Amino acid sequence: MKTQLNLQTDISPATTRRGIIVMLLSVCGFTINTLLLKYFSSAEREISSMLPLLFRAGIGGFIVIVFFRGRRPTRVRSVFTEKKLVMRGFSGLLGTAAYYWTVPLLGAGKATLFCNTYVIFAAIIAALCLGESLTKRRFAWLSLAFAGIVLLAGPSAHGDRFHIGLPEIVAILGALTAAWSVILVRQLVVDHSISTIFLAQCVWIFLPCALLTAHELPGLTGVEWALLIFAATMATFGQLMMNEGYRCLTVASGASLQMLWPVMTALGGLTLFDERFAPLQIVGAVLILFGTWRVSARR
Repeated sequence: MKTQLNLQTDISPATTRRGIIVMLLSVCGFTINTLLLKYFSSAEREISSMLPLLFRAGIGGFIVIVFFRGRRPTRVRSVFTEKKLVMRGFSGLLGTAAYYWTVPLLGAGKATLFCNTYVIFAAIIAALCLGESLTKRRFAWLSLAFAGIVLLAGPSAHGDRFHIGLPEIVAILGALTAAWSVILVRQLVVDHSISTIFLAQCVWIFLPCALLTAHELPGLTGVEWALLIFAATMATFGQLMMNEGYRCLTVASGASLQMLWPVMTALGGLTLFDERFAPLQIVGAVLILFGTWRVSARR
């Protein structure tokens, strides 16, 4: 997942414009990828959620190894030998797999909202494990977002009953795992480059997914190969653009723009797949968006 720390306080207008543009491009990349995940599960395609995950990891790893050039080198061997990098890989596997699995079941918009709640859980884990401050004001925003999770998960789409099922539970557990990934990244950046950390996620997603989906690859059509590669490229593009956006913007500005991702995804789900929210779910979605924005935008 996507937590960035930006300490910039004096940013030029040109840099700000660049940050806004690339952050909006990031939102577009993430949104296209999510809507394609929903399309892959449709009766027309019936592609399992593991295949898009395999392609995302493969494309991401390829781009990091071949094209990425950072201030610190990409260490491939460490991905397999260092315990925390392996843990980062598996936490990325569990969190991303949960998101990819729930998009077809919950809908693109609802699954993305649950995914974004990792910010809430990461703030709590950071306070407990890393000693970060948890002020009364931050606690209030966290409580507001938690109330939103309950309202989003509980009512059915028609609003006639209140029940939390397996997909909602998996989505919340996925957000918890993504929060754990954030904590691991905070610890790993001291000794490793961002490219090495990202590669660890790609490798440990790719290997188990390849074992589980290798038999499905020969049955894919040329169009499906093209769509899966395109979706994976959009996800990687979204991640890279988001990183660049946070480099050019303050955290508050970047987090505000990233909140457009679940909004755009929900609108796309409504337009393309007739995904609808019950009134209480809409209230919950607003509380989650506002609460997570306030938490992630803290300097």
